Amino acid sequence: MLSKESFISGMTLLKKGYIGWQFDMNDDEQIGVWYMALKGLSDKQFDNVIAEYYAHNSNPPKCARDLTVVLVDKVVSNAKIKPESALDYVREIVSKRGGWLYEGRQEIYSDLKRYPALSETVKEFEGELRNMTTDDTYTADRFRRAYEIKLRANAIRQVDTALGLTMPDEKKLLPGFLPYEQ
Repeated sequence: MLSKESFISGMTLLKKGYIGWQFDMNDDEQIGVWYMALKGLSDKQFDNVIAEYYAHNSNPPKCARDLTVVLVDKVVSNAKIKPESALDYVREIVSKRGGWLYEGRQEIYSDLKRYPALSETVKEFEGELRNMTTDDTYTADRFRRAYEIKLRANAIRQVDTALGLTMPDEKKLLPGFLPYEQ
């Protein structure tokens, strides 16, 4: 858990690094809101996030979520199956399992189970993948982009869960709690 000393030190560094940043170090409520969003990080993780954010962004963060995007980017960049090679990986599995027919389909999804974003993308594109030719760059590009989106969404969920930023299960919420509920 993030120590308050490390948090104040990191926020002070951001305040000094981004001239004119509208973060008020004397506003306890503002500090509390940012701290609540980031308290799931360790001191070392927070220091790394601050350094990474400062190194790659010329604008100050507008909210705590801007700082967590650094973590999401790291999760995405550390994915075992990169978007550029995802389709080749799927083709290899399909070939190894003897195609989409009979037991092959179940085995393909069994192999993909450990890669949720890729498995979701394959399910979405299964019909197109079955009939896809090797030189179909249009479908290949759509597949890659869809996988990138799902990979990023899964990374956001992972980071949010690790930081304790996830919404509670809707079934556990009191009726009428969400604005769109009747």
